[in-house]
Amino acid sequence: MPRPTHLFTDADKASVEDAIFDAEQKTGAEIVVVVAARSGGYARVADVFGLSVAVAVTLVAMWIFGDPKGEWIFPRETHMHPGLILGLLILVFAVCTAIADTNPAIVRLAAGKKRLRRHVERMGPSWFQRLRVRSTKEQVGVLIYVSLFEKMVMIVPDDAVERVKESGELLPVREAIREGMHANRLPAALRDAIIQAGEILAPHVPSPKKNMDELPNELHLID
Repeated sequence: MPRPTHLFTDADKASVEDAIFDAEQKTGAEIVVVVAARSGGYARVADVFGLSVAVAVTLVAMWIFGDPKGEWIFPRETHMHPGLILGLLILVFAVCTAIADTNPAIVRLAAGKKRLRRHVERMGPSWFQRLRVRSTKEQVGVLIYVSLFEKMVMIVPDDAVERVKESGELLPVREAIREGMHANRLPAALRDAIIQAGEILAPHVPSPKKNMDELPNELHLID
C-alpha cells in the first residue's frame, strides 16, 4: 500500500489545499484534512493468521499420512516424523505471515471490521486534538480523517458543527471519499468531497463578513 506522501503528488496536494480554501470561502467552518497510512498496528493479526493456517495445514498433512483405521476422524497415529511436522509448521507459518504482511486485504479480513473501526475511532479524535481543531473562536472546526489501511473515513466535528454531522448531511462526503479510495482515485475524490462539505456546511455555519481562516489550509499526510 502506498504511503500518503507517495500517493499524493505535489500537484495533488496543492489541489486539495486549494479545495479547502475554496470550501472555507462558502462557510465559516474550518476544515482540516488528515490522510494517514494506518490507524493501528496489526503485526499480531498477521502472526495469528499465519499460525492458524500453519496448524490447519499441519493437521491435514498428519491426517493424510496417518492411520485412521477406516474412521473419518483425526488419526491417533501418524507416519510423519516429528521433525517433519515441526518443519512443516514453521515453514507454513513463515510463508503465510509474509504473505499477510504484504497483503493488507488479508489482515483487514483477519482483524475484522470492529477492530479496524476501533482503531480509526481512536485516532480520529487524537488528530483532532493534536492539530488543535478545537482552538477556533466559534468552535467551528471539522476534521476529515482518512485512514488508508483500514479504508475508512471519520469526520470529527467541533461543537458548532456537531449538529450537522448528527443530522447525517455529511454522510455523502464520507462515502465519496471511501469510494475514491476503493477506485484508486483518492486525491480527486478528496478534493471534490471537500468542496461538497463546504456547500453542505454553508447554510448551518455561514461565512462571517470577515473570514479569519484560523487554521492552516494544509493537507496533513501521515506516513
